[in-house]
Amino acid sequence: MKSGKIFVSFLVISFFLISLNSFAQNKNQVADDMATKLQQKVLLSKDQTDKVKDILINYLQNYTQASLESAQKTLESILDKRQKAKYDIVKSDWWNSVQKEVSKIQ
Repeated sequence: MKSGKIFVSFLVISFFLISLNSFAQNKNQVADDMATKLQQKVLLSKDQTDKVKDILINYLQNYTQASLESAQKTLESILDKRQKAKYDIVKSDWWNSVQKEVSKIQ
């Protein structure tokens, strides 16, 4: 009887940990995909793309209006003048795409 409870507890904890890990991987995949899309549109360097991924991962940890504004400012600060001009053109659509992906993983 006792071993049955232990087994059930083990299964519940395992399921929870697997779900948590899967959720974290989804966030990382979304950040990676969205950073790659921006890289292609704005011609980011590898270093800039990695920074965009980090910015998005941080945003995905706490997706509020304040964190969105902070992510946008931080992202804009890593762009040079030419990239910023291109970013201004795609900014609205790109962030809408980010928001759609956020809603999928919630």
